[in-house]
Amino acid sequence: MMKEKKKFQLLTSKDICRVYKLLHKEGLISFPIKQGAEGQIEAIVASINSSYFGQEIYRSPEEKTVAYLYFLIKDHAFTDGNKRTATLCFAILCELNNLVPQYKGFSLDEVVVYIEKSKDKDYQRVIKVVAMLLFPDFEAAQPLTVVHP
Repeated sequence: MMKEKKKFQLLTSKDICRVYKLLHKEGLISFPIKQGAEGQIEAIVASINSSYFGQEIYRSPEEKTVAYLYFLIKDHAFTDGNKRTATLCFAILCELNNLVPQYKGFSLDEVVVYIEKSKDKDYQRVIKVVAMLLFPDFEAAQPLTVVHP
């Protein structure tokens, strides 16, 4: 019997904006959601969950979950609270998809700051590295190559 691939439970742009609005309502974010943010978030969600030439860009739930974390932080769709929104959405996605991140020697906050400060232009590489750190059983679909300047 062939093992059936479990469907990734994603968050929609409306879900993510709802998370942001809840954080704002609770006083954890200073500014209300800005006009156009939902469109930016919609583009992020579509990009993460799309495929090119029949191949998904992010093939595993671990990669997709980390991609949400990465792009919600790096794309600055919100005026305030991008990291807080990304962190909460990451936790929700882990729960929805039965993923259990392992924090061995570092915290999620440290991962978030690493992503925020990363200057690496190869964002897919960063996402794979973070997925391998957080989910030790995760194996990247393609081996990583390190390019030295």
